[in-house]
Amino acid sequence: MDQKLMQHRQLDPELERQLLSFSVLASLFFTVSGIVVGLLTRSAVVLFDGLYSGISLLLSYLSLMALRSVNTEDNPSFPYGKSAIEPFLVGIKYLTLIVLCLVSAFSAALELVQGGSDVNLGVALVYSVFSTLVCSGIYIYFKHAANNLQSDLVKSEQHEWFLDTMLSGGIFIGFLIALGLWWIDLKHWVPYIDPLLVLIASMAFIATPLRGLIQSAKELIGFQPKGKMVKKLNLMVQQIKEDNNFEAAVVRIQKVGRTVFLEIDFVVREDDYTVTLLRQDEIREQIFEKIRPLGFRWWLTVAFTKDEKWAT
Repeated sequence: MDQKLMQHRQLDPELERQLLSFSVLASLFFTVSGIVVGLLTRSAVVLFDGLYSGISLLLSYLSLMALRSVNTEDNPSFPYGKSAIEPFLVGIKYLTLIVLCLVSAFSAALELVQGGSDVNLGVALVYSVFSTLVCSGIYIYFKHAANNLQSDLVKSEQHEWFLDTMLSGGIFIGFLIALGLWWIDLKHWVPYIDPLLVLIASMAFIATPLRGLIQSAKELIGFQPKGKMVKKLNLMVQQIKEDNNFEAAVVRIQKVGRTVFLEIDFVVREDDYTVTLLRQDEIREQIFEKIRPLGFRWWLTVAFTKDEKWAT
C-alpha cells in the first residue's frame, strides 16, 4: 500500500497569501468608511455594509493565519495534514455572516414598524456608487484568481466580494428610488427605503453563506464530493481495471479543504501472478500522472488484494 501527499503546481501559497492580505486591507478600508458614512448619514444599510466588511476583515485575517498553518511542514500531531482547518474556518466565516444577516433583518423589520428612518441621501448615494465600482473591480480580480487556484479560502473571499458588490449595487438602486420618490413629492415613503433595503439585502444574501456552510460541514464530516472530478476519477479507475484485467475496483474519495483523499482497492484474479511490487508501483505512478492535472493536493492510497473482503 502506498500513501503520499501529492501537490500540484496550481497550488500557490505565496499568491494565496498576497490575495488574502489584499482582501484584509480592502476590507479594512470599507469597514472604516462604511461605519463612518453610515453614522454620518444615519443610514442603517450603509452601516450594515460597513459591519459586513468588518466581519469579512476579521475572518480574512483568520484565513491568512490558517493559510500559514496549512502550508507549514508536516506535524506528527496531524498525521493526515492540516487540511481540515480550511473548511472549518470557512464554515465559521459563513456562519458569522448568516448571524449578521438574521440580526440585521430583525432590526430592519422593527425599524419599518416604527416608521423608518431619515437618511442623508446625497452622501449615501455618492458612497454607494464608489463602493459598487470598487467592490466589483475587486470581485472580478478575485474571480480570475480563484479560477487559477485550488483554494477554498480564495473562493470564499471571492464570494464575499460578490456579496459586497451586490449589496453596494442594491444600496445605490435603493437610494436612487428614494431620490425619485423625493422628486415626485412622495416624501413620506422615503424613510422606509433604508430599513427596507437592509431587510431585502439580509434575506437575499443569506442563501450564499448558507450553501457555503453546508458544503464546509459536508467536507468536515466526510461526505463524498460530487461533480466532474469524481466522474473523471471513477472513469480512470474503471479503465485501469479493464486494462489490467482485474476482477473489481473499489474507489473512495473525500475532499477536505485543498486535499483530496483518494483510496483505490484493486481485486486481482486468483490465477494472476503478474502483479508484482514493481507492477503495482507502475500502476500507482500511472494513476498519479492522470490525477495531477486535476489540481488539489492528493493523498493517494492504492492497494491490491486477491480477497475482496479487504477491498469492501
